[in-house]
Amino acid sequence: METDYAIVGNTITMRMDYMDKLIEKVAMMAADAAVEKYKEEKMRDEKLGTKQASEILGVSKVTLIRYITNGKKVGGKTIKLKATKTGRDYIISRLDLEKFKEQLKTK
Repeated sequence: METDYAIVGNTITMRMDYMDKLIEKVAMMAADAAVEKYKEEKMRDEKLGTKQASEILGVSKVTLIRYITNGKKVGGKTIKLKATKTGRDYIISRLDLEKFKEQLKTK
């Protein structure tokens, strides 16, 4: 059985079908990374009010505001939810909310 590649000195030769599979795999990895980056950018642009954010986290609006102002102790470390104050309300990007939600899970 022939191997997929051969090394001679500092030169590597590959069978054509092996090279095609390798290029396809690299292209798929790049496409997956691009999709994740796109999703992250969309979440960064999506802004939520305190009511929507508290519903997503499953907490009251008062608790959410406490997470923004005082933070929440998780594993001996205090984490705060990033938000921008607009009048009497706060605006939170969905990306920051999702990151905060993940940090809450790591207790």
